[in-house]
Amino acid sequence: MGILASLFKPRSSEIHDLPDRRLMTQAYLPAFAALKGDLLFIGCRGYNRGYYRQLEEKGARAWTTDIDPRSARFGHRKRHRTGDICEAQTLFSDLQFDGVICNGVLGYGVNARDQQVRAIDALAAILKPGGHLLIGWNTDKIEDPIEAGLVEKDFIPAPFAGQDPRVTFAEVTHVYDHLVRRG
Repeated sequence: MGILASLFKPRSSEIHDLPDRRLMTQAYLPAFAALKGDLLFIGCRGYNRGYYRQLEEKGARAWTTDIDPRSARFGHRKRHRTGDICEAQTLFSDLQFDGVICNGVLGYGVNARDQQVRAIDALAAILKPGGHLLIGWNTDKIEDPIEAGLVEKDFIPAPFAGQDPRVTFAEVTHVYDHLVRRG
């Protein structure tokens, strides 16, 4: 990272103050925690660490994954696997999840359309029928995955956590899409 990039790198506190992150911690994480069962959080960074405890507050079992082995230190201490989310069905061949949060992965590593298709298919393979998927993505990074038809085969958009199936923000380019795995 260059000197200028490091000067403009947001701090964890700045990230937590963003409207999309406030919605994550105040609405989505508690709603996922209430699902109980096995929950997967994809994409581990230092500012996510508290999320796993929040997911486990009501008895859920949180898992984490990231493709970067260096990010394992930010993942769940006991239940973290390093690997490509496009290969989730292999990475988690022994598990079926009740919920998956995939925030900031599409457009930040899983960029090309064919990669996104593979990732969505892999997530469908590890989610139980009726399981919940929250995809967080940015309008300035990728094409809209819903409009592109990437999810319609395996998922149905549905309200969740007191929110509409899609939540957008005036202040940032982030979008949340909540989907339910078809049975």
